[in-house]
Amino acid sequence: MTRNRLLAGGAVLALFVSLPSAAAGANPAEAPKDAKPRAEVFFDDFSGSELDRSKWQVEVTGENFGTVNNEQQAYVDSPETIYIDHDDSGTGAQNGALALHPRYQQGFQAPDGGTYDFVSGRVKTEDKFEFTYGSYSARIKLPENATGSGLWPAWWSLGTSINEGKPWPECGEVDVMEHVGEPWTSSAMHGPEYNGDTPITHQQNFEGKDPADWHTYRVDWTPEGFTFFVDDTQTYQVTKAEFDANGWTWVFDDPQYMILNFATGGQYPQNVNGVTEPYPGLPQESVDKIKAGTARYLIDWVKVEQ
Repeated sequence: MTRNRLLAGGAVLALFVSLPSAAAGANPAEAPKDAKPRAEVFFDDFSGSELDRSKWQVEVTGENFGTVNNEQQAYVDSPETIYIDHDDSGTGAQNGALALHPRYQQGFQAPDGGTYDFVSGRVKTEDKFEFTYGSYSARIKLPENATGSGLWPAWWSLGTSINEGKPWPECGEVDVMEHVGEPWTSSAMHGPEYNGDTPITHQQNFEGKDPADWHTYRVDWTPEGFTFFVDDTQTYQVTKAEFDANGWTWVFDDPQYMILNFATGGQYPQNVNGVTEPYPGLPQESVDKIKAGTARYLIDWVKVEQ
C-alpha cells in the first residue's frame, strides 16, 4: 500500500529506474481497451447496521497481520474503529458509510505482545471475493479535510498468491488511492523488480476540486494493463508492454482481493513530511486530531464490474 514498504528483513528496496510514459501520465487514446460490456459482480454500499462479514474480513495486528512500513497503529476488530455511520446530517454518503476511525490508546498491547499508542481499522475481501481483471472503484471521503499530515488512508488490492507461496512483492500489489495529508493522492504498483520506492507511481492533484470532497477512485484492469481514474477522469495508465520493455516481471494475471485501511504515521508519510517526533511521520497536530476523535476515513460504497 505504499511506495516505501518495509520488507521482511526491515530494509527498503529502492529502484532508481524510470518509466517515462507512466510517470508523466498517458494519453487517454492509448489506454488499454476493454470493449466487452461489464456486469456488476461485487457491491457494498454499507447500508446495513454493521460491517457485512460475508463480504469483508477484519485484519488484527498480532493475529493474522504483522506491522509493516513502521506504521504506528495496531489494527483491531472493534466497533470503535470499524463501524457503519448512518448520520444523514453529516457524512454525505448515499446510504451508510463505512467508517475507519483510529483512536489514541496509549500502551495498547496487541495479541503478539507488540505495544502501540494507536488502534485503527483494516478490512479486506480475501477469501470472500477475489477477481481477475475488471473495474474496481470506491467512493471515498478523506479524513480531516484532507489536511491531516501523516494520516494514511488507503484503497488497494493484493494478489491472492501472497499466502500461496508468492509472498509480497511477488504476489503483486495495486495501490488505487493513498493519501498522507497532502493536497494530493497517489497511485502505485509493486512487484518483483519494482517495489518499495517503486518507479511505477503517480501523484494526482485536485485541479479545480476540493480533495476533502467525496471522490470516486477507480482502476480498470485488463490483460494489457491498468488505467486509473478519479471521478471518471483518467489520471494514470500503465501497460504490460512497458513492463516488458523494462524487463520487469508482470504478475497481474492472477486473482486479487481488495483492502481498505487507515494507518497512522510510518515510512511513507515520514518520507513526505519529514516528521520524526512525536511519532515517525505523525506530527503532534495529527496526534491531537486522533485524540479528539475527528480523524475518520469514510467509504460510501465499493464496486467491482467485469
